[in-house]
Amino acid sequence: MAVDLFQSYNRHMSTQAVNTVTETELTPDTLGYLFGEDAAEELAALAHRDVDAAQTVPLLAELRRRHPPEIAGALLTQARLRRRAQDKFPSAHRLFFTAEALEQATAHAIADMRAAWIDRFAPLGPVLDLGCGIGGDTLALARYRPVIAYETSPTRLRFAQANAAALGLADRIEFRLTDWTADLANGQLPNAAAAFADPARRVDGRRVFSLHQMQPPLALLRQLQAQIPALGVKVAPGVEDEEIPAECNVLFVSHERTCKEGVLWFGPLRGDALSRWALVHDGSVWHRLDASLTPPPVGSLSVGHILYEPDPALIRAGCFAELCERFDAHLFDSQIAYLVAERPVADDVVFPLAQRFQIEEILPNSLKALNRRLKTLGIGSVELKKRGSPIEPESLRPRLTLTPGGRDAVVIFTRRGDERLTVLARRVGMGGLVTG
Repeated sequence: MAVDLFQSYNRHMSTQAVNTVTETELTPDTLGYLFGEDAAEELAALAHRDVDAAQTVPLLAELRRRHPPEIAGALLTQARLRRRAQDKFPSAHRLFFTAEALEQATAHAIADMRAAWIDRFAPLGPVLDLGCGIGGDTLALARYRPVIAYETSPTRLRFAQANAAALGLADRIEFRLTDWTADLANGQLPNAAAAFADPARRVDGRRVFSLHQMQPPLALLRQLQAQIPALGVKVAPGVEDEEIPAECNVLFVSHERTCKEGVLWFGPLRGDALSRWALVHDGSVWHRLDASLTPPPVGSLSVGHILYEPDPALIRAGCFAELCERFDAHLFDSQIAYLVAERPVADDVVFPLAQRFQIEEILPNSLKALNRRLKTLGIGSVELKKRGSPIEPESLRPRLTLTPGGRDAVVIFTRRGDERLTVLARRVGMGGLVTG
C-alpha cells in the first residue's frame, strides 16, 4: 500500500517505489476529498510534474506536508492513473480512475462507436448500462441517450458519478447501486429502449471463456432480451462460434491492430449487418467489412507475390472472400489466413485492413537453409511471424545468422497443406514503398 510503504521509508530509509492505492484502500472520506475542488487543484499541479516511480518519495513527502498520508497516496495514484489513461480517454485529465478499473475499461473510441450504433438502431428511449464500473461506457452512451446505469460496487459507482459530473453529463444518467439481475428477477427492471451488458469474464479469480460461465451467463442475458429486445453484450474476441446464438449477429472490433472484443447484437441492434462483421479503427475512422462467408478463391504461392496479413478482427469475422475481392487476391491454403496477389493494389484499399509484404524467397522448413539465405542476403534484423506452424518464432531468434548493420527482412513460418514453409519477405509500407 502507498501509505504503508511511505511509513516503511521513514522507518528504514528505503528508496523503494510505492505501488498505487487500490480500490479497497479508498475510504469514503478519501473519495470525498479526491472528488472535491481542493483535490482538483492538486491534481492540476501534478499533471505538470514528473510522477514516475523514481519521484515517489519526494512527491509523497511534499504532499504529506499538506495532507494526511492516505490523501497524499490517493493524489499521487490518481495523477499517475490519469497519465496512463491518456491513450484510452481523450478527457483523462478530468476523469477519475482506479488501477483495476482502468485496466478493464474500454477505450473511448470503441465505447463511442458502440453507443452510436445503439443510438442508430434502438427505439426511442433510455439505455440500460448493466455494470457501469467507473463509467467508460456510461459516459459514451449518455452523449446519445439518457442512461440508467447499474453497479454493485459503491466505490466504482462513486467514481462513475464523479466522472459524469466532470464531463457535464450527470443530469443524463440515473445511477443505481444494485444488482440488475435482482431487479430482473423481481420484475423491477425499468422500461428501456435498449440495454448493454459487459459480463464478468473473471470468476472466482480465474479467467472463463464460455458464454455459459461468464457472470451473468448467456441464459440470464437471454431472459433480459425477452424483456428488452434491443440488447448488446460484450464478449471475449475468442468466443466459441458454436456458443453464439443464432438470433444475434456478432461484431469483432479491432483497435490499435488488436482484436479487442466481440459484441453480440440482438433484436433491433442487429442493424443492417450480416451475421458476422468487423470494424477496424485506423486512429480516427472506423472501417467496416461484413462477412458473406462465401468460400474465398485458393491459388498459387510464388516469389514476387504480394502477401497480405489481414487485421485480426477481419480474420476472426471470416471476411476472406471480401478481402480477396478488394485486393484481387486469393488464399494459398484454405486453412491459412494469408492472402496473396500478383500485384499490389492502392494503399487506401489495403490500409488499415491488412499489412502488406513482398515475397522474396520461399524456403523449405529448414533452419540451415534459412540461415544460409539470411547470410547471403546480408540480413541484419528480422521480424518473425507465423500462421499454421507449430514453430515458436522467438525461440529461433538466438539461432539466426544475422549480419550486423544489414537490411531488415520478415520471416514467416507457415504451411501449404502438409508442407511446412519459410517465407522470406520485405514489408511494403504506405505509398507502395518497400521498407527495410
